[in-house]
Amino acid sequence: MTNKESDEVENRTRFGRPLLAAALMIVLVGCVINPEDESGDDGGDPDSSEDPPQEEQTDERGFIATSYTTSTQLGVNLEINVRPLELIDGEAVKLSMEVSNTSDGGYSLRDALSDTDNMHSASSATLIDAEEQSRHLNNELDDGSCYCTFADGELAAGESTDLEVMFPAPPEGTESMTVTTPITSPFFDIPIVESSESAGEEYTDGEILPLTLISDDEGGTGRSDQETDEELSILLSSDVLFDLESSDLTSDADEIIEQVASEIDQSSSDTVTVEGHTDNQGTDAVNDPLSEERAESVESALAEQVTRDDVTFETEGHGSSDPVADNDTEEGQELNRRVTVTFEK
Repeated sequence: MTNKESDEVENRTRFGRPLLAAALMIVLVGCVINPEDESGDDGGDPDSSEDPPQEEQTDERGFIATSYTTSTQLGVNLEINVRPLELIDGEAVKLSMEVSNTSDGGYSLRDALSDTDNMHSASSATLIDAEEQSRHLNNELDDGSCYCTFADGELAAGESTDLEVMFPAPPEGTESMTVTTPITSPFFDIPIVESSESAGEEYTDGEILPLTLISDDEGGTGRSDQETDEELSILLSSDVLFDLESSDLTSDADEIIEQVASEIDQSSSDTVTVEGHTDNQGTDAVNDPLSEERAESVESALAEQVTRDDVTFETEGHGSSDPVADNDTEEGQELNRRVTVTFEK
């Protein structure tokens, strides 16, 4: 970071408080230090037979969920603690998390939790509304930056730093959301609590995306009509994923793959089937291997995004043998050029 950039970071504030000055450096895998003991049961009134409200089911530091990074590069040396989500002014939701370095070496946060335009933040964290089947991306300030806190500098062994991100609020009455980050398994059912805090700054609501892009403008991407109560089948348009006659995923495919991977992470399935299909243009000698190669490309990309360790993938290419629409029309051919991802819910 240049001296100018450093000065800008020091002068910026988020949520009415100075920006954080610590972070993590992804440079080594050290010995794991036991984190602070959180095993105690802080429950509710022992004389009460009812479960305490969710906001009381936090530990003494206010955390409701904990995860270690699942990234093979990071090992298990970063601990992420999440607090209950806070509903602010009825219009925004604040995610607050603590990132702890449990190794015996230093880390710098850099882009471990962020996109490259918002380094040293948690801008790549998202919120998922399971009821609405939608993903909430971070709110933005007037300059286009993430409405986040930013950290700077190295986080020494055993030290922690807080990171916060603002998101558009879900529909009224939503009680919980799932938190996702690039380096951990999802944090399911994080409760939403009312906050007396105000937003404090002018901002633009972040995007709210359909979880499986059912209404994708390119067509052919969404839930299959073969979906059952037990099994989910997602159709991915090859025209969105690949260039013509190519099996290399385009940059436009990244967001779709990420969303499908998130659905797999939230499912109970231990087997995911990825099948490639083409239209009937060309010969089987071309279509059969192309459909297989495209299935393998999607499988490889999903395997990198899925955070659960117990998931295995099976791939198959069907060429033009299993159309879902009329190959005599351009619209039908477009629908037939697809990759299907199927797994148990």
